[in-house]
Amino acid sequence: MGKNPYEIIRSNYPSYSRVFRKIADGILNHGDLSDDSFLQMNIREFAARIRVAESSIVRFCKQCGYSGFSELKLMLAKYGRRQSAIIFENMTAASSEENLRGIFSLAAETLQIARDQIDYSVLEQLTDAVCDAKRIVCCGVGMSSSIAISFAAHLQRIGIPATCQTDGELLQMAARSADPGTLFIGISKDGKNAPMVYAFEEAKARGAVTACLAGYQNTPLGRHCDIQVVHYCPPTVLMSCRIVQSTIIDCVYLNAAHRRQAQAEAAYLGNRKAISRLYV
Repeated sequence: MGKNPYEIIRSNYPSYSRVFRKIADGILNHGDLSDDSFLQMNIREFAARIRVAESSIVRFCKQCGYSGFSELKLMLAKYGRRQSAIIFENMTAASSEENLRGIFSLAAETLQIARDQIDYSVLEQLTDAVCDAKRIVCCGVGMSSSIAISFAAHLQRIGIPATCQTDGELLQMAARSADPGTLFIGISKDGKNAPMVYAFEEAKARGAVTACLAGYQNTPLGRHCDIQVVHYCPPTVLMSCRIVQSTIIDCVYLNAAHRRQAQAEAAYLGNRKAISRLYV
């Protein structure tokens, strides 16, 4: 099944140029199935309506993953415009249990959209880098720090040497110790955190392999990364993208464990034995 163009556009909107935002606004404002005039327009008519060059619309369509305007319209007609639910709109007259069930439904919907949009070949590239690295540094600042900590812990559990850095100043020091055997993995929804960007620029300059998980394309952090996992971010108010990021790190570390199953099982059992004395 093809990717939902509405979700693609909303996810990437913050990274768009001024011209691309005009195109996106034109689609999101007029792309409803009920607006027959939009679906019947050719690229020349649409360009005239929003006052941009036809070549810009073609580039926009290709960045979304489509061959051109015709294919984009076909996918718009297939999916129809459906805004993602805003959590406060769903938590009104319903009972408390219904509200809580609705949150689970939103989480499930978020993962389904993320599953359909993710580029699995990039996840394979990240798994390759994880398996080949001599040392891995998982980086995350602020809200992303918990995901970075979890990623490093999962990798350690299966015997892959990984540490975590969540402090901006310590990130710079870690970057200065990078070498070609080091893999830096950054977790950042918008890819704009300055300490992360500076650290990855330094690590890449020293020969490290760099990768990131980000919610948008063409981020400042992504410009210094060899591997970019661009994932879906829910537009719903207060609905975090951490559930998507957590699932992505599960995909990577479980894929790595599958590739090196004997070592992973030995490491896991050894770690379980080492920590068993901590339980009473």
